[in-house]
Amino acid sequence: MAQDAQVQDILLQLPRPSKVVVTAGMPYVNGILHLGHLAGAFVPADIYARWWRIVVGAENVLFVSGTDDHGVAALGAAQQAGKPTREFIQHIRSQHQKTLQNYDISLDTYASTADPQHLEDHRLHCHEFLHALAHQGQLSVRSTAQYYDEKLECFLPDRWVQGRCPVCNHEGAYSQECGHCGAYYEPGALIDPISVLSGGVPVLRDTRHIWWDMMPLAPHLWQHVQDSRRTFPKAAYQQLCGEIAPGVVLHDGAVAVERQDVLKSQLPTFKKIHRRGGGTVLQFSSYADLEQAREVLKTEGIAHAVRCDWAQRTLSRDTTWGVPLPEGLGLSAEEREGKSFYVWPDSLIAPLSFSRRALQDRGESAEAYLRYWQDPQAQRHQFIGVDNLYFYGIMQSALWMAARAASSAAPSWQMSRIHSRFHLQVSGEKMSKSKGNYYTADELLAEKGYSSDEVRWFLASLSLREKSSNWDFKAFDERNSFLAGPMAAAFEKPIAAAHSQFGGKVPAGRLIERVSVATEKLTRSYVKFMPHAQYPQFLGALENYARIINSIFHTHKPHDDRHPLQQREDGLYSSFYILKNLLIWLYPFAPSTMENLRECLNLSSSVYTIRELGTGMPAHHSIGVLRPFFPGSPKAQHSSHEKLQRGDGG
Repeated sequence: MAQDAQVQDILLQLPRPSKVVVTAGMPYVNGILHLGHLAGAFVPADIYARWWRIVVGAENVLFVSGTDDHGVAALGAAQQAGKPTREFIQHIRSQHQKTLQNYDISLDTYASTADPQHLEDHRLHCHEFLHALAHQGQLSVRSTAQYYDEKLECFLPDRWVQGRCPVCNHEGAYSQECGHCGAYYEPGALIDPISVLSGGVPVLRDTRHIWWDMMPLAPHLWQHVQDSRRTFPKAAYQQLCGEIAPGVVLHDGAVAVERQDVLKSQLPTFKKIHRRGGGTVLQFSSYADLEQAREVLKTEGIAHAVRCDWAQRTLSRDTTWGVPLPEGLGLSAEEREGKSFYVWPDSLIAPLSFSRRALQDRGESAEAYLRYWQDPQAQRHQFIGVDNLYFYGIMQSALWMAARAASSAAPSWQMSRIHSRFHLQVSGEKMSKSKGNYYTADELLAEKGYSSDEVRWFLASLSLREKSSNWDFKAFDERNSFLAGPMAAAFEKPIAAAHSQFGGKVPAGRLIERVSVATEKLTRSYVKFMPHAQYPQFLGALENYARIINSIFHTHKPHDDRHPLQQREDGLYSSFYILKNLLIWLYPFAPSTMENLRECLNLSSSVYTIRELGTGMPAHHSIGVLRPFFPGSPKAQHSSHEKLQRGDGG
């Protein structure tokens, strides 16, 4: 098979990392998977992992995820279900695995942070990072007030206390956070608090916990975000900048108003932000500007403080359901009883132990995971929902930085590239298990009769990288009509013509010039969009490329022997050239359908590599019997008032 040299030259622009690890955001084990989980993490991550396998080989790619087992979400769900925690977790995790298999999510492992077989590895990783933070002097012990349930004789985590929000007066606010208005406040500010577990009125008691101060890392984190500007989605970059931008909080708003002339004329360029609940923040573009501004404010006698609210986080919780705390962090053995590591950093570290497990399952050394997470020539890609950006973009990066500084070993933990996704909504609201406004991932397959590839294609075509989108059955069915119509026709026509006119073989034709030009153009789109997981842009260009086959059948008539033989041979040869490229390009998006097409074309599974792009199919290659592709699913009448499936975990 001759290669298109221009296509291969374009493909050389793609990066070739030594190893690639892809992670999908970890769902809590408090219920079944809904479409939001697929749209925000699993489908885009699976497409990306399959794509990297095509680029650098499956042996160099790890795709890992698992359930987030620790913390109050899992504990509360198990209690509500009336089951022991581990039994409940295993039941939910097995449901997750079946759903992911139904959608062809090609994980190397779907692990568990509480799996007894691998808990020791995970515990050691967590303790390693905690000791690194202690070594850097970033940990302290503080006594804080927290709600205590006197009936049950236990401290209550945030989500187990509800009342009225002191900011917006909304019922159902948690002890320190309101899900309605987004406000954060001290526990004592909650109005009419009630224990979710006992229904009693909790009281405030002091409890001592480990706190992490990330401010020593702030300049490095800021620089990391700036360096990632081209790799982060634009919205993610802007959100992270807003989270940790160098800034000062003005203590006295009245003085600040009186001294506007000072702020405007003497300070470096800044952005003024009025905080919810009062106060003004001045944000600067660098830490050098921040220091310059502080000197001016001191000279002018304007009271202020460096903004550091984002950098103060507690790392322990009053629950035994989690990774136990190690010695040497400032808490006595008695104080450590009943406490565990905070679930969020626990889950940020989990992909390391998941990677070890995946490699062991492959028969490789568990220590080979270091080639994925510490080699500067490797790449790490993490797919998450946009509301988890703080944890993955800031907290995980800070953990990695602290571990680097605390260790003399080189290389050490390397930063990840974050691929965030906005929410898939129902009626303009984020899909949520706690609210019950969601469609289960299995519902569309089992009850609606759709195929997994149809759902994957639709989710990939949504611009969730840039904005939230609604689940819309009308738009979904229109997309399926395209797949069952023009796309399926592009697959079927060449196969049918080969059997009806050329003895079931690819004719010895010549490549049509416009096909060569279109292939080179689409290859450039491939190189431009796929490394950044910009799927809608690539799919739009690819769909137009597929339509060329239908155009060829209109102009070259390969199925009609009343037209010149050479013209028909060129047309069919060029159609199969396009079809092979489509097979490779579409495999990450619609793997089941592409496997069907591959078998029909009598091609080996080794075709899924970029080396095969632009090579076409050899003359006289035998083609298999025609099969249906994207046959379309039963179309029901969908109403905006259709009752939503709640599921057992809702």
